[in-house]
Amino acid sequence: MTHTRLAMNSEILLEKVTLEALSALALGPPDHIHDIAPLETALPLIAKAWGLPEETLAGKTNRLERGKKLAAENKGGAPGEPLLECYDGVMIADLLWALFRSAVRLEKKEDRQAIYDAAILLDEGLNLQSFLLRKGERPVKALWTMFRKVVREDDPAERDNACGKASAFVTLLHAHGLAKSA
Repeated sequence: MTHTRLAMNSEILLEKVTLEALSALALGPPDHIHDIAPLETALPLIAKAWGLPEETLAGKTNRLERGKKLAAENKGGAPGEPLLECYDGVMIADLLWALFRSAVRLEKKEDRQAIYDAAILLDEGLNLQSFLLRKGERPVKALWTMFRKVVREDDPAERDNACGKASAFVTLLHAHGLAKSA
């Protein structure tokens, strides 16, 4: 059986990262607002990687600023935001894959590292490891290895090559997630 995996588009990625940052703000105490810094840093880099309009990014950063203000006042989550969405392993793998693909498109090592840092934070916060009880551990380890390679690699062709190789690991994670949820 062949599993078809659609790539998360860049605007959805930007929205998901924004919502995860807002969710973290809603859960954490005011003195932990700085914990979302990797996600906040990733937003303009995602927009840059995919050439998204400035207005799209501005909408997300304005929502995030509002969430930070509410968190600083200890008022919980931002009203009207769909916070604390439950992700399954497939959704987490797709989110990490979209971040990986974004990192591949960035020229500066520091920018790729920032996307990687956001991915690590999301992996920890969304607890991908809990979805990898069987057979999924090897592909996710390989995916992280390829992600680190993309961060270090200055040659765009080599980053594209790593991305192509990593696609197979994401396909395995996706198939594993579908099998576990069936």
